[in-house]
Amino acid sequence: MSTSASRNGSMRAGDTDRIQVAQLLTDAAAQGRLQLPEYEDRLTRAYAAQTYDELDRLSADLPGAVTRGRSGGPCRPAPSTMLLAIMSGFERRGRWNVPRRMTTFALFGGGVVDLRYADFTSPEVEIHSYSIFGGQTILVPPEVNVDLRGIGVMGTFDHAVDGEGSPGAPCVRIRGFALGGSVGVKRKKRKAA
Repeated sequence: MSTSASRNGSMRAGDTDRIQVAQLLTDAAAQGRLQLPEYEDRLTRAYAAQTYDELDRLSADLPGAVTRGRSGGPCRPAPSTMLLAIMSGFERRGRWNVPRRMTTFALFGGGVVDLRYADFTSPEVEIHSYSIFGGQTILVPPEVNVDLRGIGVMGTFDHAVDGEGSPGAPCVRIRGFALGGSVGVKRKKRKAA
């Protein structure tokens, strides 16, 4: 978001601004500063917010609201990433910047990509997941929109999570295939602090 000195509160907010406030709300909920019903309400309103004033009202009573994400420039997207497991494993958990594009590949191995605590730097994320005699699990938070397109041959490519989250929330598009292996996608709530 822009610095308060260089912006007018009635100016229209962008996707990056909404994502930054959503992350601030997520951090506050994880720290026990917001109860789950209030967190869900504020998160829904953050993704629906049209102006800076609307976003400011949602985060004004939280630590970090004044300085977090207000450096004056847009949030810089993370570069593309490839996670590879050949007779081994990979794991991406905790707080990290989600790139716009990510490729995961498991050959006789496995991996976990946990997006629940990650910072989305783009309103759309594309993940290409390939498992050959291996398995992968992708965990997404409840508010994220998910679009799945994949196939399993002598294996499984999970389509149970496909669907909408909160309006305006980031969209995660998962593509790929599983040959004698699996790609599992699960919506999972964040753990309470």
